Order: sequence, then C-alpha cells, then structure tokens
Amino acid sequence: MGTRMAGKRTFHFDGLGVSDGIAIGPAYVIDTKNSQLESYHLAADEVESEILRFRQAIEMAKEEVAAIGRQVAEKIDPQQAKIFDAHLAMLDDPYLIDPAISRIREEQRNAESIFWSVTKGLGDQMAALGDDYFAERNHDLYDVARRVIKFLGELSPTAGQSIPRDGCIVIASDLGPAETAQFSRNHAIGFCTDEGGPTSHTAILARALAIPAIVGLEFVTHYIRTGDLVIMDGSAGKLILNPSKEQLEFYEAKRQDHMRLREDLLKLRELPAITTDGVRIAMMANLEFPDELDALENHGAEGIGLFRTEFLYLNGRGSASEAEHYESYVAVLQRMGNLPVVMRTMDIGGDKVHDSNFTPFQEANPFLGLRAIRLCLKRPELFRSQLRSMLAAASGMEHVRIMLPMISSIDEVRAARVILHECLDDQRAAGKEVPPNIHLGIMVEVPSVAILADTFAREVDFFSIGTNDLVQYTLAVDRINKSVAHLYRPTHPAVLRLIKMVADAGKAHGIPVSVCGEMASRPSLAVLLIGLGLRTLSMGPSSISAVKRAIRSVNMADLEELAQSVLLLSSAEEVEELLAERAGYWFSRPTEPPETVTSNQANSA
Repeated sequence: MGTRMAGKRTFHFDGLGVSDGIAIGPAYVIDTKNSQLESYHLAADEVESEILRFRQAIEMAKEEVAAIGRQVAEKIDPQQAKIFDAHLAMLDDPYLIDPAISRIREEQRNAESIFWSVTKGLGDQMAALGDDYFAERNHDLYDVARRVIKFLGELSPTAGQSIPRDGCIVIASDLGPAETAQFSRNHAIGFCTDEGGPTSHTAILARALAIPAIVGLEFVTHYIRTGDLVIMDGSAGKLILNPSKEQLEFYEAKRQDHMRLREDLLKLRELPAITTDGVRIAMMANLEFPDELDALENHGAEGIGLFRTEFLYLNGRGSASEAEHYESYVAVLQRMGNLPVVMRTMDIGGDKVHDSNFTPFQEANPFLGLRAIRLCLKRPELFRSQLRSMLAAASGMEHVRIMLPMISSIDEVRAARVILHECLDDQRAAGKEVPPNIHLGIMVEVPSVAILADTFAREVDFFSIGTNDLVQYTLAVDRINKSVAHLYRPTHPAVLRLIKMVADAGKAHGIPVSVCGEMASRPSLAVLLIGLGLRTLSMGPSSISAVKRAIRSVNMADLEELAQSVLLLSSAEEVEELLAERAGYWFSRPTEPPETVTSNQANSA
C-alpha cells in the first residue's frame, strides 16, 4: 500500500474532533457501506439452505460480538463492554431478522443482498427521524449487519483485523464500536469518518483507546483512496489530503509539541489550581461514563462536578434496570472515595434521545419540549427509580449531592423535592440506610433561573451553571445547528451578565456555585469566569491541566478588573478583543499552518 505520488492537489476537510492527537500516514479506506455487494437469484430448492446459511451467520456474529465484549471488558473497561449487549440484542431482534428471512423466501435472492437491503431500510427510517440519538444508533445497526455479511462470505474482515500495515489512518463512511474496539495502536494510528457524533459509542471507544479521531467529515470517502498520504488533527477536527512538504513539517513539529505539551501538563497533576496571589480554585471533572474514571485520576481532578447519568438510558433498550443504575453509581462513588461527586438526574430529551419509552411522539422543538426535569415530573416512576438507586448507592456516605437539570421554575424544584423525600421515606420504611446529609442542587441553564437566582438560592443547596444550554437559551440559538453556529457566542455580554448574577446570588446566600459547561474547559474563558466570581470549575478531564496552568499564571486583582470591564461591553466581538488585549499570551491564538492550496472544504470544491 504505497503512498500516492507527490504533486497532487492538496485538499482540506473540516469535521468534529472527538479524540485528540496528531496522526500522519497513509490512508486505509474501508467500504463500510458495502457498495459492491452482489445480488443473485436462487433456485426454489436453494431457498431453505440459504435461510439456514443466514441463521448460521447470525449465530457466528453473536459469538464474535460476545467475544469482543469480553475482550473490551478485560482490556478497556467492563462498562464499555455493555455496548455490545445492544449489538447482541439487535441480532435477536425480530424486526431485523424476520423480514430478511421472509424476503429470502419471497424474492428467492441471496441472504447478503436481502439482509443489507433490510438493514438499509431500517437505517433510512431511523435517519429520517432527524434525531441525533437514532443517527448514532444507526452506526450500531450497520456494524451488526456488516458482521453478519462478513460471515456470509461477502464482506471483508473488520477494520481492526484487516489493516495490512503499521501506521495507517482508517477512513470510512462510519465505524461501529466493535470495529473500533479491535483497532491496534500498532496498526491504526487514527480514524476519520463521514458520519458520527461526539456521543457515539465509536467516539467513546476511540478516546478510551487513545486513538485520534475525527467524525462528521461528510463526503471524505469520496476523495481519499487507500495509499493517499493524509494528516489528521484530532484536536481541531482537520484532515489534509496530499499535504505539502511544508505542511508535513509543520504538523510533525506540532505532533511532537503536542506530545511534549501533554507530558508537561501532566506534571501539574499534583499541583493546586491557585492564582499567583493565593486564591484556590477547585478543579472538578465532568463524567460522561464510568470508564473515564482513570482519566479523572490521571489528570488530577478533585472530584466530579457533573456525573451525567444519561448513558444508562442510551444503551439500545431505552433504559437500564434499577440494579444497573445502582451498580454504576456505586462504582463511581466508591472509586472517588471522599472526593465530592455531583450526580445529575437524567437529562433525556433535546438532542439526546427520542424513544417511545420516554415521549410518545416526535417533538417539533425537542430542546424546548418534554426533557430533563419536565420528563421526570411527567414520568415520576422513572424519576423515583433513579433516585432510589442514587440513595442506595450513597447509603454509606456522609453526604450525597443530587442535581436537577433544565429547571425553569421554583415549582419544579419543590415538586422534585417532594418525590425525593418520598423515596427517602420508602427506603427507611424498608429498613435501608439513607445518607444523613442530602444536598439538592440545580443546573442553571435557563435564563429565568439566572434572573431569579436570589429566589432559587433560598431553596436549593448549590448551583451549577450549564453554560452550553444557558448560551443556547439566552441567545435563541440551536447549538447543534450549523446554519446559526456563528451566533452561538459564550462571550455575549448577556450571557456573562447572567453568570455574574448567579455567582453574586450564591455568594450572598452562602451556597456553592460552579460552572460545568464548555466555557470552563477553555483557559481564556475559565479565567474570566473566575474574575466573575466563580471558584469551582468542572470540565472534561483532558482540559484540567491546561486550565490549571492558566490559573497559576494570573492574579485575582487583574481578573476582577477584566471582568468588570467586560460587563460594560455590548457585543461578543468587543469582549473577545478585550480578552485578547488584556490577557495576552493566555489567549494567544495558535500559529496557522502553511497552505499550498487555499480551498474550502473539498466536498464543496
């Protein structure tokens, strides 16, 4: 697999970086859509044997999926192995298997073509829903189908097994978690896909395997061929086809710098986040999945400021049992020991899931619909089940912190507290131990709560500002809509003034206030948040060291003066200009790489 000759035009692709790192090497393109699958007619006396062959392939696929699940449990994390439970369920799903068998009989055609057609039909239906959750589960569906067809003898072996040489960057329309889990660092040094999102199982596994990854590149597989030399920047979500000599030199230096920076930043792990004039900032981590606990420890997190529990509802079955909830919470709480853990109740809805188990219809505007606390109060049996699991998991602890998402009125807090106390009474009546101190807090992500922060501060034990949604709702911008992405500005003065109001209300009433949104993970904005009055920041584990380094470089007097100046400005552009002017090297932009060809994304060229 040689590299294509130099002199080819350079193309640049922009996607979503979901796993950090720089990779440089030849591409290896996988036909995951199986576009060359053969279809042929069967004689009448061949139909039943074809159905038997199909059933045997299903059983072989089950055995392989189960084996991969065991390997993932042993080598990566038992929680991640649960991904493959959903695959096994698909292989038993009558809505997938029975139509294929019926069509083999009716159309008298080979199992490969029929099964792929059935899979594509289901996949198209899921994609037509326009929901990110189903779009990402679509990847699992195709992963299962490819595995079955592989055993039918028509599809090449999966990606991790078939890469022919070391140092390849895998390019595919999409990649299922089973394929990703089989990648070897001695073979695949990165992967890029047309499709996918940051919450897909594939992205999660890529991060766990420490393989740089970019998803959402749209039509990249139409341009790249096996052997093409490519550069990928998993941090920036950039892919370069046929790079110039100057670009190769630039990114090789950047790759070395990235490795050195990562090593240098990790040296801060044991040091506190303290300003030059002695103000201590608590550095917490957001936890998406229990398998990220190693990363929290490696990056020196001082606790979990946001434990998202949605993963328990995104397992392909619509939910998990109460026992599974309990086991997951116990695993996290025990691992963290005496460090604080804030468990957020399920934030289902919006862009996360549409399922008849939760809502009976497809909402026209799910971000403003039946989601999070609204769903919990509408379906109290789901809410009670989760609360009971949380209380049971924390039964031996002195304190338990439970946080409610998407609060917009004080009535929701009061209604949720009633249900919480009912669960406590049930636990006591059953003779079970309950935590002596329960701290009930809320996410501040709706402007109505920020405006009434003084009122809410009298009824809750802590605030956590979710800046992702606060920006979205304050500016009326759908944060996943590319058409209005330029309007999504966390530096908008309206957003900053709301954050200041919440910080001041918390201070006045003596309750803790933290930020757990994306703003906290960006060093330039993190220090501004500190100037606005925040003393606890929670972010993705990999961001902790960089933010900590920025904090240890500044003094509080300068940050408070900067915050006061920012609050007087009238636009996001003015705020960003002032940040750059005052903060200097804290917010300096990285050097742009050299380009031999200036182009837009290649798929639009």
